[in-house]
Amino acid sequence: MAKVEPEPLQQAPAQTIIGNGIERKMSMAASRNLPLDRYYLKGDVGFELPKKIEDVDKQFFTNLLHAQNLLEPDNEVTELDAKIIGADKGFTSNVVLAKLKYKNPPSPGTSPEKLVVKIMGAGLRIKGLIDSFIVHSIIFPNEIRFFAENKDATCPAHYPTNYFAHSRGKDHIMVMEDLNDVAICGDGAAGGASYDQCVQVMLYLAKLHGHFWGKRHEKNSPSSVQNLFAGSDLNIYPLLLKKVMPTGIKVFRKAFPHILEKIGSETLDTMSKRWKAIARIYRSEPMTLCHGDMKLDNIFFKKTDGSVIAVDWGVCGWGNPMADLSYFFGRSVETVDRRKWWDELLDIYYNELISVNPSIKSIYNKEKMITDLSYTSLVPFFTVCGTLKGLQNDVVNQTGSFAPEGQRSTDDQIKRVWMDQSLTRVAELIKDSNTKESLESSLIKVDPSLPVIPCCCFWTMWGNK
Repeated sequence: MAKVEPEPLQQAPAQTIIGNGIERKMSMAASRNLPLDRYYLKGDVGFELPKKIEDVDKQFFTNLLHAQNLLEPDNEVTELDAKIIGADKGFTSNVVLAKLKYKNPPSPGTSPEKLVVKIMGAGLRIKGLIDSFIVHSIIFPNEIRFFAENKDATCPAHYPTNYFAHSRGKDHIMVMEDLNDVAICGDGAAGGASYDQCVQVMLYLAKLHGHFWGKRHEKNSPSSVQNLFAGSDLNIYPLLLKKVMPTGIKVFRKAFPHILEKIGSETLDTMSKRWKAIARIYRSEPMTLCHGDMKLDNIFFKKTDGSVIAVDWGVCGWGNPMADLSYFFGRSVETVDRRKWWDELLDIYYNELISVNPSIKSIYNKEKMITDLSYTSLVPFFTVCGTLKGLQNDVVNQTGSFAPEGQRSTDDQIKRVWMDQSLTRVAELIKDSNTKESLESSLIKVDPSLPVIPCCCFWTMWGNK
């Protein structure tokens, strides 16, 4: 089936960027958050792009900053101190921190001294990803679309400044501001989030959700982004569930029987009969912009006041806001802490939500929040099952992270512990949220006449597997 090309985005007038013989106009302010269009996503950029970490050199930064009018024409980068701060981070990327020095000291605030470069990683299968096509054609371009389309400068939820982004074929690169001087990244491997961190995340998500509530079709919103696991596109999401989740759940049953007991086999049986209904509930109102991957490793806490800057927007999309809360609770909060802080954290979230957007109070209450949480508690489970699908051979052959204890490499042991901890938290969340009862009750009573976000019809690729 042919791919559906996205409509080009509108650009603001002013500065000229030239590539492949085509002029593109944009304002200096806009260029800092780079309103890309299809030209930037698919076309030539007029200078050589790095394809691997070793190619991130002085000439690349000089060319880039010149093209973005962030460096005077007669100036150049003369010294570069680059180091890897994350190898195969997240779905796709290696992350490089670059410190720049110039031939002529630029005026304060005009040329960045530090930049973070996110470039396509080599080990796509390192975390058992579903399919490399999804990574190349959906996830990395999705993050670019977030920065490309999001021209709303009034959002109180903060994300890093994006200086440059390009995605074409299997070559992907983003250049962003460095946050390490002003904020500290959460550490998912160090245990669950603290109470103070949970409070800040609730405030952040309330700001994000409240600000974009009902704004999906406004011209300054990132309206085409989509979340693979929280139902951002009604037409393709049921197919994702039907084709990916049964295999992932089968692997889960075999590899984690001790955790299956916590969820209950009956819950999974019920869920497996309701894919279309689950997809519809995730696509029903309320609809707002969701981060999609809200876990400690993607959250920076400012050194000044602890407030949040969220990174890694590759799976952001429009959906039910409770999917973000469920994902955070399931992936980053210890069960005993979640149970202790649950009511208070939901109050903090809701009070901030209606403070940011008072109109929400008349259409969305705490009771509806709790109901939605009982459905969206499955979202973090789906993400782990999506990963498990790619690890099926390791489970069957007892290799990698599923080798007998004592025969795993250090890296495989770390991954196995991560999966055990994540799935245990998720299982307890599903049980506490009365998800099975919700699946058996009013789940299918959802308005089927929901708008659809245009996307590439790539899901048929799985049909032959």
